Amino acid sequence: MGVKPTEHTLVAFESLPLFEAAAKTKKRGYFLYHELKKRKIIGIQPGMSKSFKLNTFGLSRDQVEYVAKAFIEIAKKYDIPVEDEA
Repeated sequence: MGVKPTEHTLVAFESLPLFEAAAKTKKRGYFLYHELKKRKIIGIQPGMSKSFKLNTFGLSRDQVEYVAKAFIEIAKKYDIPVEDEA
């Protein structure tokens, strides 16, 4: 979840569950970067899984939904509880 939900395109996220999942993988610091890259999503700096910023500027609604679904897929892959997906 975003630290403060906003109306602008740059949102800061803190995700302790992703950070903990990264600690359990062999990729450690590049965990989130590699998971997103597999899904053709770029822009997250390697090594950022505990807190990171995501910018949706210039993305269509479908592209934003694709990114959101990618995070849900990653969470499910690593047994991280996901709240309502709707």
